[in-house]
Amino acid sequence: ASAATELSMALVAAGFAYGAELRCVQTRAFVEIIPKVRDIRRTGSAAADLCWVADGRLDGYFEAGLHAWDVAAGQLIATEAGAVLHGLGDEVPNGELYAMSAPGISADFAALLRSAHRSS
Repeated sequence: ASAATELSMALVAAGFAYGAELRCVQTRAFVEIIPKVRDIRRTGSAAADLCWVADGRLDGYFEAGLHAWDVAAGQLIATEAGAVLHGLGDEVPNGELYAMSAPGISADFAALLRSAHRSS
């Protein structure tokens, strides 16, 4: 995983859910997230994004509405590379929010995601 330590310099990826209602909620969260990170990318593949977190191309990734088959392989690779797994709050990720980040920004990234999803 990357050696990022400043959230404001973090390049993160995000995915959007298929359902229009959830995409609207996600868009409202983006309004809070975008000014606090360097930039956001959208590739369309949770597995690829997680591998990019593992190799340091991305500093973080988040998405809602994922299933185990969307993330299983990428999560293993990213975790083995030192990335940190997040959900909302202290709980493990579920369909509500799934995120991984570089260890140096993990606490700040998790706090930002919690705040953004609470206010959306």
